[in-house]
Amino acid sequence: MPPPRTRRYSLRRSAAEPYCGKAKDRGIKKDRQRRKVGGGSTESLSDDALARIFAGLSDAADLVRCAVTCRRWGRVVATSAAIVSRSMPPLGRFLPDLAVGLFHRETELPAAASPLLPCFVPMASAARFLGAGQQRLLGVAGLGDGGGILHHSRPVASRNGRLVLELQREGRAAADGLRLVVCNPMMMRDNSIVLVPPLISIAGTMQDYGCALFTGQDLHPPRCNTFFRLLLVYNSTGNSTVLRCYSSDTGCWGREAECNVQISSSKMCDIGQAVVRCGVAFWALDPGVLGARLDQIDQHGAVMDMHLVPYQAPHFWPNNRLLGISPDNRLFFMTMGVTGMKPKFMLANLSYFKFEDEDNICSGRQLFGPDREDQQVRMPEFKLSHYNMSVKLRWFGEKSGLFVFTMGRPSGHRGTFVLNLHDKVFSKVADYGDSWKNLLGYEMDMAAYLSSVNPRSQPEKPSMPSIWRFSVCRTTGTRYITLEHS
Repeated sequence: MPPPRTRRYSLRRSAAEPYCGKAKDRGIKKDRQRRKVGGGSTESLSDDALARIFAGLSDAADLVRCAVTCRRWGRVVATSAAIVSRSMPPLGRFLPDLAVGLFHRETELPAAASPLLPCFVPMASAARFLGAGQQRLLGVAGLGDGGGILHHSRPVASRNGRLVLELQREGRAAADGLRLVVCNPMMMRDNSIVLVPPLISIAGTMQDYGCALFTGQDLHPPRCNTFFRLLLVYNSTGNSTVLRCYSSDTGCWGREAECNVQISSSKMCDIGQAVVRCGVAFWALDPGVLGARLDQIDQHGAVMDMHLVPYQAPHFWPNNRLLGISPDNRLFFMTMGVTGMKPKFMLANLSYFKFEDEDNICSGRQLFGPDREDQQVRMPEFKLSHYNMSVKLRWFGEKSGLFVFTMGRPSGHRGTFVLNLHDKVFSKVADYGDSWKNLLGYEMDMAAYLSSVNPRSQPEKPSMPSIWRFSVCRTTGTRYITLEHS
């Protein structure tokens, strides 16, 4: 016979039984003591001391973790982001979150009744910047030119948080010269926009040219965030190809330097934006890769060192070639192709260059044969029987590792796509875009990225005289940027 069951009493307090006041006070007191002990080691440090500690971190991921730890640390990282970012070593990997969106123009010529404005397509990584009404992104101060800074302008280049726009006035004469604007759309400060002095060419108005943007982050050690250089390659008198440099520290254009490679006028329209590696700007041409050193110029502001690195393989069409920089700072050449075996689909081919002497552009060569280090990124989602001419490579983000390419209607996959080299995945940004002009991406610099990591620590931004705002076209759904006064 089993023993009789006895009643068991729980040691846990009933939910209806009130807590003892003394025990509650002791718990609160212990909790306060734990908090005091846990935060005492940093609460005694000033903000300047914390900023110096953060500047000594060797990894951006550790700095991001510090920024999201608490409100105070996030505020210190945000306010000292410009200084901390200059002391950071190279990332050593792609950071896709640096990419914000795409700039482009719908057509080449504006309508007679309305100005031609650049359009902006945000990426998924820019969601945290889009506040109420999608009006927090890309705020800049106006230039006081009647509120029409963006009218008839087109994107030219974008690197390290800087954006270069060409101001194209309706009925502009050749004597007015080439007018460029360099700005940081992520920083709402009065000095975030620089109006470059007009460049007047003897040959007349420059319709086509290539542009390279060189910032203070490309120097060793890095300089202030306001420093930049522009290098243009264009055809001057006698159809000769020249290079000309503008430096922000001098505030003027240097002398023309004759290029050792002749680029025809029909090819100049395809040269586009350059990538920058170790102080050298590189453009992909038909015979090879043109390199021009930007970190060393003569007393007259002219480029002294340039060289053409020939291809080891046959070159490709201008729309099917693009240069990039790997996380370990190697130059590579990218093309699109189709697999040879069925089922056939599209793939990206990456071919690397090697420089025996980093200070000598002439020592560069494309790896070929036994030394070849090609990489392939397969995209089985794009079924193609053969390579289609409507596939165009448009832009590469050196820090984010994103490739932007468009596909036309004949390919059967019309749209604008972004290939993420870090994760080897792609995403669709828009259902169209093959007819877009001057398409380029925009990625913020590390200072803006660190300032945006912890949005709770951000102070309220003061109202500016004028800012860029979105206006959505009801017909196409395209987001235009307009200049409005607050």
